[in-house]
Amino acid sequence: MKKTKFKAWIQVQKIPRHSSDVFSFVLGSVLAWYHTGQFNWMVFILALLAVFFIANGIYLTNEAQDYEGDALNAERIGVGGGMNLTSTGGTQVLVRGHLKRRHVQIAGMLFFAAAVPLGLIVQFAGHTGWATIPLGVVGIFVTYSYSNPPIKASYRGLGETFMMLGYAMLVFTAYYIQAGPSWFPLIVALPRILTVPALKVIRNFPDAAADAAVGKRTSVVIFGKERMRWVYMALVVGAVISFVFTPIYSHSWFSLLNLWPAVLFVQSVIPVADGRWKTREGIELACKKGFQALLLTPVTMTLTFLLGKWLGF
Repeated sequence: MKKTKFKAWIQVQKIPRHSSDVFSFVLGSVLAWYHTGQFNWMVFILALLAVFFIANGIYLTNEAQDYEGDALNAERIGVGGGMNLTSTGGTQVLVRGHLKRRHVQIAGMLFFAAAVPLGLIVQFAGHTGWATIPLGVVGIFVTYSYSNPPIKASYRGLGETFMMLGYAMLVFTAYYIQAGPSWFPLIVALPRILTVPALKVIRNFPDAAADAAVGKRTSVVIFGKERMRWVYMALVVGAVISFVFTPIYSHSWFSLLNLWPAVLFVQSVIPVADGRWKTREGIELACKKGFQALLLTPVTMTLTFLLGKWLGF
């Protein structure tokens, strides 16, 4: 039983998905180094740890808040009902009774709290600028409010908006604490910022029936799958087009690396455009290719600027 509970605590933290937050933070940090040629490793490490804590806070509390919907979700995507990078509908550890819902919620709140002293150290010991703490406070507010009361954005059709804002702030903050304020990281990171809400839209398709049954009014529940598939396609097409800013700003042949996630995004859009999204196989393909591209995007963009500056082309 103890082994099962330990495994459940690992699963509920969705460790593999932390790569999405880590890569976005690294992208903002590398863009700051690219612009200034300077880098504060202490600030980077402490801030990255704070990002991990905040992400853990939302993953845990979101699992607790979504318990009723996860229990009813028979159409979720996930191998053997388990949890992987492309699955939907939560980890199911609460549904199976491996952990208590209240304990997971408390653990999530403790992770949110643990990020606060790290933010204070980053600002006052790292001398990162007056906006560091306000950015951290807003970041915690946005992530907490995604699924927790009183706002519960994901239950009111605002989940995608809060996710887009959260990831935009993540990249901006990573840049700010190293180099100060600039629009540069937000422009370069547009492919990342646009596809985060896009993938949330398409990944809500399999969960729509369960979400509607428990009163979780996601944008897919409110507007329907037929309308929201157009939103998905528009966001992804906009993201693919915005990859153009990477070669413009980097002047590097390494920007060709971004063709990899761009192609995966196109492969994700095709089954949504041709109607295969109505089948389980089609929506699984769209979610899988889209999520792979989402994870790759900050990696290839980071490598573009990192290698371009190191190697000079």
